[in-house]
Amino acid sequence: MDLIKRKLEEIIRQRFFQGKAIIIIGPRQSGKTTLVKEIIRHVDEPHLWFNGDEQGVRTLFKDASISRLKSIIGRHRLLIIDEAQRIENIGLCIKLITDNFPGIQVIATGSSSFELANKINEPLTGRKFEYFLYPLSFSEMVNRHGLFEEEQNLEDRLIYGYYPEIITKPSDKTGNLKLLADSYLYKDILIWEQIKKSDRLERLVHALAF
Repeated sequence: MDLIKRKLEEIIRQRFFQGKAIIIIGPRQSGKTTLVKEIIRHVDEPHLWFNGDEQGVRTLFKDASISRLKSIIGRHRLLIIDEAQRIENIGLCIKLITDNFPGIQVIATGSSSFELANKINEPLTGRKFEYFLYPLSFSEMVNRHGLFEEEQNLEDRLIYGYYPEIITKPSDKTGNLKLLADSYLYKDILIWEQIKKSDRLERLVHALAF
């Protein structure tokens, strides 16, 4: 299946090189990495891509000075930091880049909105455009294949939702949805405020579903 056009794509592209970092936050598996890849595919600028899940990347940016950041960036004008919330003091790093290298466009994504927001809000006050990427929307799917077909799928969407993997791999939507809930959604919620009673959280979700 071809990529589904996201409404944020053009909005974010229009914000490039305005002296501010671009921050994209949202739930895991909502399509943030795919969105950034599609955006930069249409931008004719040399870019660097870092993934905060990698230990080497976290070490690279730890306690980074202006001179160190300059050596990391080199001649590149576009810097992408995926899973940025995994990097210690990432907000300060992005602030240093934004303040000292005005020709560099930083894009940072974060899987846990609360976790990334806590690390960037204070250092990046007035220095960022921030966007929240939800799973696919009804209107995005209507643009994809028309109103009639989407209305025909409405009952299924209400049950299984609009996560991209659920939409693009409908043959295993039950298994993929369970994997999403167990591996990603509950994990993020349990980390937030260090919730310990996971069984109560599951009962609450069941009650809300009913």
